[in-house]
Amino acid sequence: MERGRKLEFVGRLQVIETTGAWNVYAGERIVTGAGESFRDDLGVKIREMFEDGAVDALREGRSPSERFELANVRVTIEVLD
Repeated sequence: MERGRKLEFVGRLQVIETTGAWNVYAGERIVTGAGESFRDDLGVKIREMFEDGAVDALREGRSPSERFELANVRVTIEVLD
């Protein structure tokens, strides 16, 4: 994996609770921008930036891996005036 990549986002951020089958809690989705697109999901942006093969999979309409993990990261969120 290449070093020196950086993901930056400036704009709206939403955390949306999602439910699965039988209305069971399924987690939360973090959405950037207007939230009107699959590409607005921060998880997708992170995968595209850091998961090998994810960009090609998404471009071809395939799902990337079921589970993706970055073992040691720093995430900085700064609220702007």
